[in-house]
Amino acid sequence: MAYLLGLCAFRSGELDEALDAWRRVPSASEFAGPAATEGAAVALERGDYELGERLLRRALSRRGPHEGRAVERLARLLRLEDRREEARQLLAGRLESAPDPIELVRELWLLDAEAIPVSRTRAMFEEAMATHPEDPRVRLALANLDRRAGRLAEAGRRLASLPDDPPSWRARLRWAVEAGEVEEARRALGRLGPGGLDPVEAARMDAWFASQAGDRERERLALRRLLEGAPADPMALDRLAELALEAGDEREAAEYRQRKAEHDRNRDRYARLLRLEGEELAPRARELAALAESLGRWDEAKGWWLVEARRHPRDAEAGDALARLEREARRRSAEETTADALAAIGREPAGHPGPDRPPASEPGTVPEFEERAEEAGLRFRLDPGASDEHHLPETMAGGVGLLDFDNDGWLDVYFPQGGPFPPGRGPGIEGGSESEGEGGGDRLFRNRGDGTFDDVTEEAGFPRSGRGFGHGVAVGDFDNDGFPDLFLTRYDRYELWRNRGDGTFEDVTEAAGLGLPAEWPTSAAWADLDNDGDLDLYVCHYLRWDEEHPRACLDPESGRPIYCEPVLFESVPDRLFRNDGGRFVDVTGEAGLVDRDGRGLGVVAADLDGDGLVDLYVANDMSANSFYRNLGGMRFEEVGERAGVASNADGGYQAGMGIACGDLDGDGLPDLAVTNFYNEGTTFYRNLGGGFFADASAAFGLGPSRYLLGFGVAFLDANNDGFLDLASANGMVNDSRPLYPYAMPTQLLLGGPGGRLADATAKAGPPWTTPRVGRALACGDFDNDGRLDVLLVPNDGPAALLRNQSEGGHFLTLGLEGVASARDAVGARVVVEAGDRALVSWRVGGQGYQSAPDPRLHVGLGGIEGPVSIEVAWPSGRVDRHDGVGVDAGYLLREAEPRPLPLPGFSRKPREP
Repeated sequence: MAYLLGLCAFRSGELDEALDAWRRVPSASEFAGPAATEGAAVALERGDYELGERLLRRALSRRGPHEGRAVERLARLLRLEDRREEARQLLAGRLESAPDPIELVRELWLLDAEAIPVSRTRAMFEEAMATHPEDPRVRLALANLDRRAGRLAEAGRRLASLPDDPPSWRARLRWAVEAGEVEEARRALGRLGPGGLDPVEAARMDAWFASQAGDRERERLALRRLLEGAPADPMALDRLAELALEAGDEREAAEYRQRKAEHDRNRDRYARLLRLEGEELAPRARELAALAESLGRWDEAKGWWLVEARRHPRDAEAGDALARLEREARRRSAEETTADALAAIGREPAGHPGPDRPPASEPGTVPEFEERAEEAGLRFRLDPGASDEHHLPETMAGGVGLLDFDNDGWLDVYFPQGGPFPPGRGPGIEGGSESEGEGGGDRLFRNRGDGTFDDVTEEAGFPRSGRGFGHGVAVGDFDNDGFPDLFLTRYDRYELWRNRGDGTFEDVTEAAGLGLPAEWPTSAAWADLDNDGDLDLYVCHYLRWDEEHPRACLDPESGRPIYCEPVLFESVPDRLFRNDGGRFVDVTGEAGLVDRDGRGLGVVAADLDGDGLVDLYVANDMSANSFYRNLGGMRFEEVGERAGVASNADGGYQAGMGIACGDLDGDGLPDLAVTNFYNEGTTFYRNLGGGFFADASAAFGLGPSRYLLGFGVAFLDANNDGFLDLASANGMVNDSRPLYPYAMPTQLLLGGPGGRLADATAKAGPPWTTPRVGRALACGDFDNDGRLDVLLVPNDGPAALLRNQSEGGHFLTLGLEGVASARDAVGARVVVEAGDRALVSWRVGGQGYQSAPDPRLHVGLGGIEGPVSIEVAWPSGRVDRHDGVGVDAGYLLREAEPRPLPLPGFSRKPREP
């Protein structure tokens, strides 16, 4: 009767009465399960999450048709609260009784693979907090959201008020690990007790404590013990490789990296198969089962073997596999972490050398920025050609190039324009937008030196209507005449514009051998890759798009068109062009650049292994990143997996977009940062020396980037304190509001001693927090005041010029000019010595996303008043040294010149209008 009363009240909209009636249903009643299931739905709708969970667990204690709904609701709740392991146990326990194991296996995979809709989830729990402020599950959910977003201080405050129960202590343990709070981690371990960790988790925690104490041998032993229970654990393999390299054992490191690479490839294959429809998956169950086992995803492997056994009941292999998995599950459940073992995990070792992570420190002075594009006359609005059909090229447009095209010492700006898509095709056919004002074709803006810009597009020789759908810009003096030239990537074409030196440019694409079908080029980098004294050209390419018969993708929820995933399309290989006296020859194949599945979006040309030769690193979208090590003589070897930069430590190929290169941790080696998709975060690869890297994203504070989708990115010293910071332009691809944000803030992370980053976005001024669908980002000192500014090109609004208004901090601005080396001196290494500090910078090619930054080197000096010494190692092999150099000035360093020369533009007297 109570169950029926509840139904009547519910249908009448009387939710309180319905919930009260359903809670009165006796536990022995046949309606107890359905009543608890429906009551939980009402409780959750009203924001009473603790009650909702309690009712769902009561529902699952009773058998009946309601179980499927109860499992689905409880699993979703646990996932939103970031209690994923509990959700995994719940779903795995239902595999054998599930009518369709495939759907449960998908859910198990998505626990790790699918992003939580953070904005909507946070709003949901904050609304619940207003009505149920004492609900511990609401507070737990918000704490976990804060932790995953890198807001560790806020997460810690929330966690401190949680009750004494296992979910709360498990959350505190995760927080303590990410925050580096050793004592809090010990406390959480003690409260969880022996049953709170399985042997694999115990080994992981033992390794973490050893890492925090700097006890390498204990950490190594713990990680090896972890691999006994989880042989394919990617983070353990990655860390063991790093420890082996630290110990000088490259052979052992290579073995661990090879095992991790195999895991990464299997994971990628598994993820791609899971994108198929359900009816396409069943025939592949055997392959999927094998892949799941290779990844240590035992529950999912069981699910796939169940699918195979139901399809082929007499299949002996499926039966044997299920029996084997069951034995292994019993063995794992029988293992325990004893109280003595748990106590030993958190014990402080004697004589430890100190933490193995950068110290958490307050960043220096937070810089202040103001948005000045409009008043500076820098009026440009990207036309991405957005259409109802959602052609993929539309959302990937956006680039910018900084150059001093007239050699007056002031940075000018070139914007490539998009326009209607598809554009006109073929050399000489003009496409693009015909609109005036902020739209139209490409734009070249001349810096007047007084804080303003003039649009000189047409007088410089560029057609105002544009010449196709533009993507990226690379700036380089390919003919060594002292004037920077422009290489432009457009959909299905390249363009090379030679700077005549009189304020005008000429199109030399055909004459230079670049008038060939290009399909879809994106970022490009100039560098002298064969050390013959002139610049060669590397061009990233994305994918094969058929504009005549474009593929359509639909949102599974709404049925509306969306931008397709790039892995649905065939990739287009990148290209390398050798400069033969101003004519470019495609030497991709003979150079050894084998790009089988890369969808390149970002590239940097730099000497990453310290051997004096310029290497190439490419960020690929949803496939392995590529590291082409320069062997000399224009020959390269792809070593991304061995070097540790093909994927992240967690074993996933990410959606690589832009690249930053710089010495974040101050050890004199160039590190790499790569922006990725929403829920992946920016990956920081710390340079270990000798061409080896390790993913150190968590240790260096990249957590705040997790719930952003990054494109343009740059290392810069925004506050001139002598430590590099990191800026990124962010914005979603598909507009899936309210599930996920579309426009996003531009993020500023400030560095300090050791390189650990802290989020200063909210404190650096409104231009950073303004939501944009960000794409390009380039840093440069537009007013030559020794403070780096930031230029942004969003996909949904006008370009933004973020003027740096910060006070304090000394600086040097250094222009490099090669003589025996190529004039642009890409590959040069500059060391500024001041007291006990040595600040290292490099002249690199490429960087960012489809953009070219200020070619001059900016060195923040903090409180160093000078004089300083400067040493330049040129690509030719020559080393020049300059002592007694004054600070707060700009210098031109010419190869073999005995003294630094004044750098044009740093006279402090603005040019007359």
